[in-house]
Amino acid sequence: MPKWPDKRQVIGTKVPRLDGPLKVSGKAKYSFDRNLPGLLHGKILRSPHAHCKITELNLAAAEEMPGVKASFVIKQAGAELFYAGDEIAAVAAETEEQARDAVRAIKIKFEILPHLSVEEESLKKRVAEIEVLEKAVAEAKEKNDAAALKKAEDALKTKQNIQEAGDAAKALQEAATVTEGFYGNTVLGHVCWESHGLVAHWKADDDLVVYASTQAVHATANALKQRFNCKVTCETPFMGGGFGSKFGPDIQGFVAAELARKAKRPVKLMLERDEEHVAGGNRPSLYGKVKLGAAKDGTVTAFQAETYGSGGHSSQGGHRLPYVYAPANRYIKHRDVVLNAGNQRALRAPGHPQACLVMDSAMDDLAEKLGMDRVEFRIKNLPTAGVFATLKPIYEKELRLGAERIGWARLNHPRGDKTPGPIKRGVGCAINTWGGAAGQAQATCTISPDGGVEVTIGSQDLGTGTMTLVPIVAAEILGLQIKDIKGKIGSSAYPQAGGSGGSTSCGGVSLAVAVACMKALDQIFAKAAAQLGADPKDLEAEDGKVYVKATPAKSLTWKQACALLEQQSVTATGDRADGVEKDAAGKTVSSMSSQGVGGAQFADVSVDIETGEVRLNKIVAAADCGLVMNRLLCESQVYGGVIGGLNAALFEERRLDPKTGLQLNPDTEWYKLANHSDIPEIEVHLLDYPERGVIGIGEPPYIPTAAAIANAVANAIGVRVSVIPLTPRRVLDALAK
Repeated sequence: MPKWPDKRQVIGTKVPRLDGPLKVSGKAKYSFDRNLPGLLHGKILRSPHAHCKITELNLAAAEEMPGVKASFVIKQAGAELFYAGDEIAAVAAETEEQARDAVRAIKIKFEILPHLSVEEESLKKRVAEIEVLEKAVAEAKEKNDAAALKKAEDALKTKQNIQEAGDAAKALQEAATVTEGFYGNTVLGHVCWESHGLVAHWKADDDLVVYASTQAVHATANALKQRFNCKVTCETPFMGGGFGSKFGPDIQGFVAAELARKAKRPVKLMLERDEEHVAGGNRPSLYGKVKLGAAKDGTVTAFQAETYGSGGHSSQGGHRLPYVYAPANRYIKHRDVVLNAGNQRALRAPGHPQACLVMDSAMDDLAEKLGMDRVEFRIKNLPTAGVFATLKPIYEKELRLGAERIGWARLNHPRGDKTPGPIKRGVGCAINTWGGAAGQAQATCTISPDGGVEVTIGSQDLGTGTMTLVPIVAAEILGLQIKDIKGKIGSSAYPQAGGSGGSTSCGGVSLAVAVACMKALDQIFAKAAAQLGADPKDLEAEDGKVYVKATPAKSLTWKQACALLEQQSVTATGDRADGVEKDAAGKTVSSMSSQGVGGAQFADVSVDIETGEVRLNKIVAAADCGLVMNRLLCESQVYGGVIGGLNAALFEERRLDPKTGLQLNPDTEWYKLANHSDIPEIEVHLLDYPERGVIGIGEPPYIPTAAAIANAVANAIGVRVSVIPLTPRRVLDALAK
């Protein structure tokens, strides 16, 4: 039964990135860096209107432009386009400039259609649709038409999207204290530094190689294979950020391959910065009017919410309310509203940051009205059902640790800093949860007679440290040093592995690599046992030696043990499923990975009530991820999550022109992000729980940062700024009210 070593030499230590020198020296080759012989450049014609229909489309003039070698129609005349940026056609030319000129030469006419670019306007339309269905229900009842009634009621239920438990209305009436507030998250973008796209190269008519910026090399290769019915290899040794938005070739990937096939030359099609903003995905909005009720002792008894949000022109935004806390009586009515804008994609803990902001803001307001300490109030209301039975003591530890490190006893005060002058200081906190666990993965470990070790796995490193994780695990299991391991990732030619998302890569990759190395090591033990006069099960590998556990003096060096293989290398395959075993009843009896984590963050802020500017003084992040594999890079993931979260809290916001539907800030000048002076001291505390196995850390630290900052601002200035980002304008408006 496989398990992690009780005594660990490498796992849990601070191991620098193995790819660090390549990245800082510029030697790392990203997809954007692939300039193959004969390379052409692809560009896409996009809709200039938020909603329209193509009435005429002619590429003849574009195809005659200098340098143009291929063209491809994505949407034919008669097609409806749903947002400004929707793809229409593409060309490939010798230079980027020639390709841009050719795109401008495409002859096209449109029929302009009505569009929606303001969520509140779309919400009114959705409410009107519901009113029509309510009228249909009433009419069916009046006519006693059972079939029509069922049809209308089913349609109404689907459209209203109501979820409930207990009796929230009654519980609110009986509550000792009730608060009501409005809270919201605007739409924001992924802003991947390396934009979406790939380089497509047909080595033969049935053999396609792509260099893609992707979080899933196998999924990208499989999608292209399905479309073109050919052999496909996806290579991604390095990629510059995805955050959940890069799980396949996308339209631009398919188009690049089509253009390359037509031109019989490699084609690079990477989105430009404005395209990245409008077509590369976004995080959906969520707004909610929330009522919370509590008993005299502070127990939350009721949760009622009416929420809405937009995932784009044909994608739902959704919600995850109530978040973490689970009052017995709850009622949620959610409406997904349609906007003529690009569709949402997963962005680091999909749905959780938005729900955390709404829920933790409401909890903070209720604690304030009750006159209870906000940390103690959260601890009192921690859930205990399911995985939360394990997480409850972890949350309590994190909350008390975070409160101590932020200086809660010294800095916390009733809402509204009463000190003289325009600068007001406040503190706030929030908590989060996430699933994690081990994603699907397989790995092979090959040990050569000369002692060399090679581990291959078809995963990818989107910046989280997977390239370093593979040798860490192999070195731990084989009793070697990291320098002794050759890890190979970033290609669909290697054993199958899932995409890097959901904080599942660390679990999946580490389990698959560990099991593969354990199986390969067993073959070494089988050879060494006879030499050492011992049973293979009594052998151990550690510090570059294979020895008998009971008598360590009876040993062979690693190279001596491997030499017993003579001329034949050994290869073993491991699957992450082998690291999780269940009994006949389906109960897990041995697990190298589990799921469910909790985290808590605290923020210390200063707000200038004359200018509305929010400055961060310090953030404390306490995070749980089960067994810490690489403490250095695990901490790095928390730092990155916090910085992403503070960007959402203070700066990031997609802005659409209500009249045209065009994005007003599809760039990095007006789409605001933090600079170095905006980032405060960030203190990270990792709680290590080896008995829980590997879980994952990528998503969770991003979730609670914005909520903690919003609560700190409310504590500082005495009023709630209900919508993030907390811009100076919104702060001043809240104060003015």
